[in-house]
Amino acid sequence: MILFFLSHAGGSAKSYSSFKRFLPKDLTVVPLELSGRFTRSSEAMLTDIPSCAADLLQKHSELIRDGEYALFGHSMGTLMASELVRQAKEQGLGSPAHVFLSGRCAPDEPVKCFPGSDKASDEAIIEFFSANSLSGSAHIADEELARTLNRILCIDVRMANSFSMAASELDFGCDITVLYGTEDIMLKNTDINGWSRFTSGRCETVPMSGGHFYYQQHKEEVCRIICRKLGLE
Repeated sequence: MILFFLSHAGGSAKSYSSFKRFLPKDLTVVPLELSGRFTRSSEAMLTDIPSCAADLLQKHSELIRDGEYALFGHSMGTLMASELVRQAKEQGLGSPAHVFLSGRCAPDEPVKCFPGSDKASDEAIIEFFSANSLSGSAHIADEELARTLNRILCIDVRMANSFSMAASELDFGCDITVLYGTEDIMLKNTDINGWSRFTSGRCETVPMSGGHFYYQQHKEEVCRIICRKLGLE
């Protein structure tokens, strides 16, 4: 079984590498890096979710075609997971065994993490995410690195905000588990159960204490849920 991780806006594949210590060794964990970011910084910077998903699908199509796989996406990563599965099914590749969707409402809800991001300045976006502890990273002393991280964050926020998907466009075709923090300000006035519209399988919602990055304090518990849902206990 292969488990792909898809990160939040501004996040790198390494953001989820620490999950490995709580997961069994016979589960192949593959954190996915988007083109133009971090370990793939020498490649073209893709700035829309369909293009990013198509690129990931091309790079990992053999894993998706030849083996059972599952996905875990957090925040923007839930949108990337949705588009990746949509494209995979469109191409006749295998459906996932399970999908874990974390920290975001369904993509057919008209909710934006930063309304008006297409017109807002980078400074305004950075200030909002920093003030609300939504960037997922601590203060960076290295100014050049901080500028790079902030640039990626702003590109990702605008990319996530410009994406939407109707339930008629995607049926995951498997059971899904939706995890979220009960104090997550990003989920105010949203219906977390809306994800049930995107699968003909079962949809279970799992609330946990904490904010947008609730899993940082519940990592072992989240991994236990992943193992149980994948039949790896």
